[in-house]
Amino acid sequence: MSAAADKLALLSASAHYDVCAMCESSARPEDRDVFMPSITRLRAGDHTVSVLKILLTDACHYDCAYCANRAARPRPRYSLRPEELADTFADWHTRGLVDGLFLSSGIHAGPAETMARMIAAVEILRQRHRFDGYVHLKVLPGAPYDCVARAVELADRVSVNMEVPTQQALDRLTTSKRLYQDVVQRMHWIRQAAQQAGPGALKAGQTTQFVVGAAGESDRETLTAVEGLRRSVGLRRAYFSAFRPVRGTPLEGEPPAPALRQHRLYQAEWLLREYGFSLSEVTRACDPGGNLPLALDPKLAIALRTPELFPVEVNRATRADLLRVPGIGPRSAARILAARRRHRLQSLDELRDLGVAARRAAPFVLVAGRRPTGWSDPPAPGQLSLELTAG
Repeated sequence: MSAAADKLALLSASAHYDVCAMCESSARPEDRDVFMPSITRLRAGDHTVSVLKILLTDACHYDCAYCANRAARPRPRYSLRPEELADTFADWHTRGLVDGLFLSSGIHAGPAETMARMIAAVEILRQRHRFDGYVHLKVLPGAPYDCVARAVELADRVSVNMEVPTQQALDRLTTSKRLYQDVVQRMHWIRQAAQQAGPGALKAGQTTQFVVGAAGESDRETLTAVEGLRRSVGLRRAYFSAFRPVRGTPLEGEPPAPALRQHRLYQAEWLLREYGFSLSEVTRACDPGGNLPLALDPKLAIALRTPELFPVEVNRATRADLLRVPGIGPRSAARILAARRRHRLQSLDELRDLGVAARRAAPFVLVAGRRPTGWSDPPAPGQLSLELTAG
């Protein structure tokens, strides 16, 4: 293996903590050979592509308390020249090892200079190697507008890591970043640059990532930030990464965030994005501390907290009403609407044949005016806390 490929593999391992998509498989760096690159299987419609996740450098002048690459953490540092990254990636692409690139970086020489080097690497790929495949490019906090605009021109997707939802939470992790000025403003610039570039620019939109549980933030705060960004900057997706303590950082003795908490945030974000739930509806699932219950998925928790909405008659309900029934999703709701134009639905078995998760839906529906037999009613509101604890 060449020196450039060695560094590429090591910097790829360091990029594990950056989430670019719903990974189908990815080992933690300490659990694998460091010379195995972090190649992620990314779902794209009905197929998958192999995306190399890589840092241009793991040197960083920031001291974020949770980060493996923080400046004060003693460890060897590696960097790639733009042409090293581009040439090695192009070779791997020619050999069929990778289909796309996810490029991020530590901020070593300042955001403007580091961002310019990242852009140079992608320019070499696009222009010299004629690579027209998928590129996800991180925009660094504090990057200047011209770098943001060029990233939008070159990449299919760009993102800025928000990390936490409020400045108060960010202050618990670092004193060197300003959430609005360094991060959120860049998100607005991304939207502005994409609009100026015209149709076809930034095909996969912009995304962001949150580190869950590192700064004492609540799920309600995180979901409020996600919904605000969706409305203000057109955020396509939010990704969540459960905090894991890293040796040699100030938070190494803190407990890890439950992986299930990360999963519940993904479910709640899906309700906002794909089901049309309002933020106030979704946050009804939160406990008094503002966190989603771990024992129940958010949709079921919301249904149990709004018993006045149920049972829903499936032969008359609107699409929005159907989507609030546990066990009915967008596809099965569409099938119900289509089926009842042909005939009146008569049984739970018919719903099951249409893709409904019948066991989950049964306590919340009427079918032809009748409650499905053999199923218990949902818990009363006063029983909710017991239900959440017992699962």
